[in-house]
Amino acid sequence: MTINEKILNCEIEYQKCFCEAHEIENAVRFTDSALLDMYYHNFTLIKGSGCDDEFHRFIEGEVAHRRGFDFCNIVSFVPISKWVIEKFDNAPQIAVNGLYVLDFDAYLKPMVKEGCTIVKMSNEKMADERLRLDIEESGETIGIDFCTRRANRRKKVYLSDTGVDAYICYDNGEVVGSCDLFISNGVAKIEDFAVSPAKQRQGYGSAMLNQIVETAQNGGATTIYLMAYEDDTAKEMYLKNGFKKIDEKIDLFFKF
Repeated sequence: MTINEKILNCEIEYQKCFCEAHEIENAVRFTDSALLDMYYHNFTLIKGSGCDDEFHRFIEGEVAHRRGFDFCNIVSFVPISKWVIEKFDNAPQIAVNGLYVLDFDAYLKPMVKEGCTIVKMSNEKMADERLRLDIEESGETIGIDFCTRRANRRKKVYLSDTGVDAYICYDNGEVVGSCDLFISNGVAKIEDFAVSPAKQRQGYGSAMLNQIVETAQNGGATTIYLMAYEDDTAKEMYLKNGFKKIDEKIDLFFKF
């Protein structure tokens, strides 16, 4: 099994912690009945490759299947040609995420940042602290109501034993960052990595990344990966700390 196949399997298992999964030919449909307006809990993940005509017919079928929603989100680790995209009457929005894997040989453990601690979420108080950070970071763009509903939905997973853990970074008691960690069959996924806008470029991201990498290794992970938007400045920190881009994930988002 290649590293990309291992990562794809980890992606599927991670999503199953939040969503119902329905296997179809060369793809998986994910649905979260508790949060139907969250794009990354309600989408179709393409697993296999095919010719352009097959891709187009399949995506058209998924768009038709999702008509009961306000949107259809197609996620693929398989390249989708410009021809396929241009053939849709309802042109999708396109987002590209780089897939970054830690190169252990190039990994340089950052210096410990004084006063900085990273703690696994274990109670309602910590969940509320993370919500405040979410609102600070994303409240203006996606709304406080959605931030709150998303946090309440996801904390049920974080505070259970499903396998997805949330971590909060504190600076002398003040919340400055957070992220998720999920480990499946020796593969670790780092997700929802965030640092307070007021605390960015001050070493908190590197300190948090270092702790999460160490936690993943202690949990038996031999492959550690994350994804970042290609226009996101955070990817520079990942590169600096030993992560290397090996592939891309493409999102086609259809709004009805």
